[in-house]
Amino acid sequence: MLARLRTCALLCVASYFIIASEAQAGPKVYVVDTQNVTAAWTHFFEECVGSGHAALALRADYQAQMSRTVADIGFRRVRFHGLFVDDMSVVLPAADGNGVQFSFFNVDRIFDFLLSIGMRPLVEIGFMPSLLASGNQTWSHYDANVTPPNSWLQWANLTRSFVEHLVERYGLDEILTWNFEVWNEPNCCPHDFWTGSQADYFQLFAVTSRAAKSVDPGIRVGGPATAMSAWIEDFMTFCAQNNVSYDFISTHEYPTDPPGPETRTFFRDALMRTRATVGPSMPLYYTEYDDAYNDDTSYSAAFAVFQNYAVNGVVDLLSWWPFSDIFEEGGLYPDPYDIDGLPVDGLVNVYGIPKPSYRAFELMHWTGTQLVNTTPDFFADPTVGVFAVTGNNTSVFVVNWNVKQQPIVAETVNVTVTGLADPSAARAVAYYIDDTHANAYPTWLAMGSPAYLTPKQVAVLNAASELQPEPLALTVSGNVVSFVLTVPANALVNVIISQ
Repeated sequence: MLARLRTCALLCVASYFIIASEAQAGPKVYVVDTQNVTAAWTHFFEECVGSGHAALALRADYQAQMSRTVADIGFRRVRFHGLFVDDMSVVLPAADGNGVQFSFFNVDRIFDFLLSIGMRPLVEIGFMPSLLASGNQTWSHYDANVTPPNSWLQWANLTRSFVEHLVERYGLDEILTWNFEVWNEPNCCPHDFWTGSQADYFQLFAVTSRAAKSVDPGIRVGGPATAMSAWIEDFMTFCAQNNVSYDFISTHEYPTDPPGPETRTFFRDALMRTRATVGPSMPLYYTEYDDAYNDDTSYSAAFAVFQNYAVNGVVDLLSWWPFSDIFEEGGLYPDPYDIDGLPVDGLVNVYGIPKPSYRAFELMHWTGTQLVNTTPDFFADPTVGVFAVTGNNTSVFVVNWNVKQQPIVAETVNVTVTGLADPSAARAVAYYIDDTHANAYPTWLAMGSPAYLTPKQVAVLNAASELQPEPLALTVSGNVVSFVLTVPANALVNVIISQ
């Protein structure tokens, strides 16, 4: 991920802010029918979130940020690299000087913490402990060895011992609910994460799957964990021809992956192609995605809501990368916000201050579980999309978003809502995420962009990041209500109607 983002990061510097022009004349008209349920809204976007590498989860500030994020957004799993890298001390020289021994002490500290806050790990198995490695090539600031094992037997022993330890500590019933993903992006960049070939990775997967399932055949193992939605068909063919068991398909997709975002539906199109490849019943996990431009503004928030609606029903899990800027692939920089293309797209910054993208996930977390019919279609307009979710209330999202370097202006919309039980009793509040709402970034700029924040500054920025409900006037006409609002460019509004 780091190498791909570094290549593209500078492309967006000149367009960091898109200044909205005057809203176009005449509102765009939408109709929401709350009685016409069209699909389940499964909150698949809460199934997992990404994180900096495993050892960071031992930090107190990381744990505080994760605890708050889970409470506010409801993420159920977390995925990180580097569970087996040397700073986790998983493979050590044997005390008697003969061979190696395994230590899962640090792993236990992390997993115990996650379970204590109601999370589970999505376990990424990797990278290579140096004592088991066939080479010296490393990746990232924390020197993750990315070479194949020097002994497939030793790797199998590590995998089996690891899973046996987890079963002993947490119980088989618990571990059968976990997912074990083999490695990370073995096809990327082209050898950042894996110096071996595709065939070598497939052997790694086979050895890992068989070792894990030797503990219990119900252990859930998946891959190929590739970048750019690649290798899927080859992976499935290999497993079928070699009797290798897998329980889910995992891969990644980013806007900057070739050929790049030519249209707003590029992400949906890519994920639908993968779904067609794997079939309708195979669990499909996209274990990394984000806006790819490290955008700390409302652009990222609008992107997140747009894409999560766009792929609802296509994938079973969609994991934002990462949840926090406590992240060390290129070293832990002090800047509270991205000012020079540093590749961190956390939902909170290093101080734990929520970004607009965090607030977008928070709004989606508040929603119910039923999508209702909205016309015109979400994708009909060049930049505006409207969808609605019902539950204890009616939640209407108005998203005005376009891919980078594409035209976009502020837009006014007129939304009519039908099917409410008592329109005359309806009340509405609007939550805006834009340059002046739920957005601490402009406040930080006004402070002079300090690299190191004082506690007082952190408090001010936290306050600026908060969602603020604004009463919204509803027009009642017979059995329907309507409202009019203006959405700036690359921003969103969530209108919650209660009765």
